[in-house]
Amino acid sequence: MQFTLNRRSTVPMYRQLAAELREQIVSGAMAEGYRLPPERELASRLEVNRTTVLQAYQQLKDEGLIASKVGKGTFVLPLQHIETARIPVVRHEPIDEEPKPSVVRPPWSVLFSDYSNRFTYHDIASAERAQRGDTIIDFATGSPNPADIPDDLLRSVSIEAFESREFDGQPESPIEGFDELRALLAEHMSTRGVQCDVRNMMVLSGSEQGIDLIVRAFVNPGDCVLVEQSTFFPALQTFRSADARIIGVPVDEHGMRTDLLDGYCARFRPKLIYTVPTFQNPTGTTLPPERRSELIDVARRYQCLIVEDDAYGDLWYGGESSDAHRPIPLKGMENAGYVMYLSTFSKTVTSGLRTGWVVADPHVINRLAALRRMVDQHTSTSSQRICLELLKEGRVAEHLRGLIKAYRIRRDAAIAALERYAPDEVYWTVPAGGYYIWVSLPDGVRSLDVLESCRSQGVTFMPGSVFDVDEMDDSHIRLNFVRPDAADIDTGIRIIGETIAQM
Repeated sequence: MQFTLNRRSTVPMYRQLAAELREQIVSGAMAEGYRLPPERELASRLEVNRTTVLQAYQQLKDEGLIASKVGKGTFVLPLQHIETARIPVVRHEPIDEEPKPSVVRPPWSVLFSDYSNRFTYHDIASAERAQRGDTIIDFATGSPNPADIPDDLLRSVSIEAFESREFDGQPESPIEGFDELRALLAEHMSTRGVQCDVRNMMVLSGSEQGIDLIVRAFVNPGDCVLVEQSTFFPALQTFRSADARIIGVPVDEHGMRTDLLDGYCARFRPKLIYTVPTFQNPTGTTLPPERRSELIDVARRYQCLIVEDDAYGDLWYGGESSDAHRPIPLKGMENAGYVMYLSTFSKTVTSGLRTGWVVADPHVINRLAALRRMVDQHTSTSSQRICLELLKEGRVAEHLRGLIKAYRIRRDAAIAALERYAPDEVYWTVPAGGYYIWVSLPDGVRSLDVLESCRSQGVTFMPGSVFDVDEMDDSHIRLNFVRPDAADIDTGIRIIGETIAQM
């Protein structure tokens, strides 16, 4: 069984593999009942990520070409003309009942659009199932611990929001958001060193909507987008859906290697540079001031735009970075319009609020608003009113002070546990804020193997391949240290450390 995979092709590897398998099945080279290699074995043989093989097999299952049997493996099914053939059966007594018609499944791979086929479907669903239950220590989910959601605060501001006379008099929001909320968000941004006003602001149904709208506004098929080599995977999905050419820029312990950017821009002429410069997801790194300046200078020289995703910027723990001061967003260092800034309340208040914002040049805001009419008319009026009340009288700031104190304790507990239990060959970042610790595994230890073993022991995290531009990173894991209960952090990291040591 030979396969030819083009690693330089823009066609995802799993689709290439699925096409090769499909051709061999349909041609008869793989006959009915042929047992396909196990996912891990085939991935090793082809030198690809196991996820690639899983996705290829799943596509062929959806097409009705193969099926898996627990404990027996994955087999080629009969082709349709064999399924529908009727083999005479000798019966001793006549049977009146009609034969059941065979079920013909829709050809999913043909019916799905090219847009949806460009996505890479990671095994997130099984990860979420594994994370359910009281016995799971969850370092995987990219959201806060449910116990940290300020229920009392949300309850009180919700009552105030719905009792507001202004709410009764203005039930529908402008597409850009309520002016009062936009003004309060601009005031909030000023505390981060970003000077803007209502004209620069649009309220979003979560910051991911902002990424989608920006891609719709600026990216044509084939356009290049530069990103950190490991980055926020929903952003990668959005760029892939637009058929963009995604190029990963190497990173180190200080974030994106901006010293390489000039060469990347000269060669690839990117339309956008997407970056999470502050407490990066997944690596937890923070771009130093000099690199921020270099990034902006390169963008100006090559006239490409920067998308700054700052979901975690409010969660600064202080004292850990080389710069003693709180990181200033890129948007606060540039006023010509090259930086489009995104943030959200989902990481600091509750993920269920689904309210974010974009700060950009008024020309950009107007274009995004026009495009948004094809998606939704405006962010939920109720959510906006709740956020409006949260921003009044410093309520969010007060909530953040308590959150930062609790998260700093959890970060320190996670670092102490890694120092206690991780083998000497394991390295990790010490984030100055945000959610994540990026752990480098020893040579020869694969993140998916560690994950599989840890899940069986009640611990889960995210493997590095999910965030990697090329989906090839099997030597890192991401730990969300704010998600588990503080009391579980030591136990969870002990299990991870012992599992790594055994491997």
